[in-house]
Amino acid sequence: MKTFLLIFSLFFIFLGCSESTDPNYNIDFAKIDSLDLKSAIGLANEWKFTKSKITSHITPTELIIQFPDGREVKKTLPPNEMYIAVAPYISKTHDCSTHYPSSCDGELKEITFKLTAKNTQGNTLFDGNITSMKNGFFELWLPRDLTIALHVEYNSLSADEVIGTFDVNKTCITTAKLK
Repeated sequence: MKTFLLIFSLFFIFLGCSESTDPNYNIDFAKIDSLDLKSAIGLANEWKFTKSKITSHITPTELIIQFPDGREVKKTLPPNEMYIAVAPYISKTHDCSTHYPSSCDGELKEITFKLTAKNTQGNTLFDGNITSMKNGFFELWLPRDLTIALHVEYNSLSADEVIGTFDVNKTCITTAKLK
């Protein structure tokens, strides 16, 4: 009987310790719920490298974070802006339509690009430098319901890509091949 109690006690001690020391379970859900959308996306980007069991994706209308215990946090994107993640590449890319900060991986990490974004009327929405994150993507917040021409430059290479910011469009752009 003592052996059974000892094994039973050790099992619960081990179970309690494994959850508390596993960084994938050490989550402050109230803090995440209180974050604004852009901060929550930033945290999701960071978790790709620090809490690999947490998955996240961004649709044209919401951010969805899923935790190993089945809990979810959802945050609605603003009605006037759309999130787009862009991973320019030279030789390696992946097919993607919905951006997964928890798993999408671009080729050109922490690289500064020259980016111009213009709508179909020729109005400039962005013109400047932008740096890709550790995952090889840079993030854009663009006005909704537009067709937008992106021009990306890196060293002597460039890529042109036409994207949309409608609810049916991609949030993950992995087709901007630099030539």
